[in-house]
Amino acid sequence: MLGENIIGNTHIRTLLGKTIEEGRISHAQLFVAPEGIGALGIAIAYACAVVGVEEKNVFSTPDIHFAYPVNTNKTIKKDPTCALFAPLWQKFVTETPYAGLNDWYSMMEIENKQGLIGIREADSISSVLSLKSFSGGYKVMIIWHGEKMNTEAANKLLKLIEEPAEKTLIIIITNDAGAILPTISSRTQVVNFHPLKEDEIATYLVEQYGIDQKDATTSAFAAEGDMGRAISIIRNGGHSNAYAELFVRFVRAAFMAKKHPEELNNILAWADEVSKLSRESQKQFISYAFEIIREALMLNYGVKELTHPQAFPLGFTLEKFAPYIHGVNISDIYNELNSTSYHIERNANAKIAFFDMAVNITRHLHARPIKKTVQ
Repeated sequence: MLGENIIGNTHIRTLLGKTIEEGRISHAQLFVAPEGIGALGIAIAYACAVVGVEEKNVFSTPDIHFAYPVNTNKTIKKDPTCALFAPLWQKFVTETPYAGLNDWYSMMEIENKQGLIGIREADSISSVLSLKSFSGGYKVMIIWHGEKMNTEAANKLLKLIEEPAEKTLIIIITNDAGAILPTISSRTQVVNFHPLKEDEIATYLVEQYGIDQKDATTSAFAAEGDMGRAISIIRNGGHSNAYAELFVRFVRAAFMAKKHPEELNNILAWADEVSKLSRESQKQFISYAFEIIREALMLNYGVKELTHPQAFPLGFTLEKFAPYIHGVNISDIYNELNSTSYHIERNANAKIAFFDMAVNITRHLHARPIKKTVQ
């Protein structure tokens, strides 16, 4: 089976293998995959099988190429291209098979800038695919996070897809199919991947990181199908530490602010503290908040089996918090968290974003649930 070192999505890996066996390889394929499920590793395994090389030789064969988002940093100050980042890319792919886009940005040290696949890269892709295969077989181009192509690059790629060279395979990987140019996606074979299962993630964490089953299960649950996130949780000491305390302080200040406006100073101090975390840590905190609020909702509506027992600091308990999360306010709270995540992803002022979120959620937490009536 393709990608034996990657877990999950067994059915898809099997089907990809059959396309090779049966000689029906589509020249342009769109891998739509959530972050952290190893789609890049599967694409590499597929490319190697198509070309006929071992996976360990993927970076030494002249018939497999990569394009990925880049930007300037302290070393590369202008005209960034994938070729300039090639050694770093090889390290990233080899050492972090489940890492996501923000992990790549961190490795490139591009600060708060966004990566881009621009027209220079599109020209390079066109040039590479116009050459004859070194082995006489297929040439493969893997475009990681294809949604980061600008309009010029996307239009150039479209021409390559419309008029493909013989024995050429283009694999576009994205976690946002809606951001891919419709004229491109309509001309590709779409392959939809699925988030990893909790037990798959937990088993991997136990076997690869030697943690106990309880911590692995908790981290797998919090990761929501994203192995990269699960690994990050483990490496950062688990959600039960810093994130839990930040959540408890935020909720308590939000509760008190309605009757005690002076608590806004504590919310501001809290927002300032969160703003000093890395962008990825800020996003992980928001994910953690989603997790706890979802569990509170389940507990409030008597679905305890869908919650995971966990301890909180500062005397906080999920049982006491649960009655404040209900059908009237859950949508508004989720919208606030989603909005904050959106702004953080786009480099908004984190202190302002988290302060606004906390103040708005203060109002939602005090919303009254609809009383049940006896028929």
